[in-house]
Parts: sequence; structure tokens; C-alpha cells
Amino acid sequence: MKTPEEWMRDFEAKIAQAQAKAAAVQEGLAQAGGSASSKDGAVTVTVAPNGALTGLELTADAMRKSPGQLSGEILEIARKAQRGAAVKVAETFGAVEGEGSETYRLITEYLPPPEEEEQPQASGYAFNEEYEERPVPPPPPVRRPAPRPSVDEDEDFGDSSIYKNR
Repeated sequence: MKTPEEWMRDFEAKIAQAQAKAAAVQEGLAQAGGSASSKDGAVTVTVAPNGALTGLELTADAMRKSPGQLSGEILEIARKAQRGAAVKVAETFGAVEGEGSETYRLITEYLPPPEEEEQPQASGYAFNEEYEERPVPPPPPVRRPAPRPSVDEDEDFGDSSIYKNR
């Protein structure tokens, strides 16, 4: 049986170990943000360790792209940056808890899948290409409903009144 002093030493050692792990996790998470850029460097996205967007840089070349092309590129780059941040978070927990730990397994279970490399288009058709913007037609005129025929409220309930004495 342990003496109170031995129990206290063991307890203090466990606390010191937990504090060291917490400091390592905190330091790792502080550096776990992600950043990614488009191939031409026109779009750069930066995210926090939790994947939240913290920065978006667009060059003049980016502004020459169609709205559909630019928004698609921003989303693609953001996904890459978020995956990079998620991998860094997983690596942080793997280094502290070990890759066999339940915490590491839980975190890696929800990692976004890696982006597939773009395959060259074999046919003359491609998705997400520039599209011709069409003007939006004006909304149809507001049609008001026909007025309802007026109904005398007394006819709805008959001739008797609740205020008359019986």
C-alpha cells in the first residue's frame, strides 16, 4: 500500500505530465492553420486550425476570371487549405497522445478526403467552364386578389345578440 507521500508524488507527476501534454497541444494547434494557393497564384486562402476562413487574397489576374470560375476556384483552394489544417491538427494529437490513441482515431476519422488531381479532359466537353451570363428577367407584376364581397357580420350569427336580455 502506498503512503500518502508516495500517492502525492505520483499524483503530482501525473499533473505535470498532463500539463506538458496540454502545452504541446496548445503549441501545435497555434501553428496548425493552413494556407493554399491556386496554380497560377491568383487566389490564396488561409484558414485557422478549425478550418475557419481567416484570409483571402485575390490578385488582379483573379479579377479577370468569370464569377463562376472564380468562386469555384476559391472553394477548391479553401478545401485544400482546410484539409491541410486538419492534417496538422491530427499530427499534433498523434504526437502527444500517440497514433493508436482514441483521440487520434476520432480526429483522423473526420479528416476531409484528399483532393483528386485534375485529370485532363479527353472530350471537348468540360464542366465548370465559363458560361454566358444571361440577364435576369424582371419579376412578374404583382396581382392583387379580387376583393371579397362584403358580408354583414350580423348575418353570420343570426339576429340574436349576446348583449340582449332574455
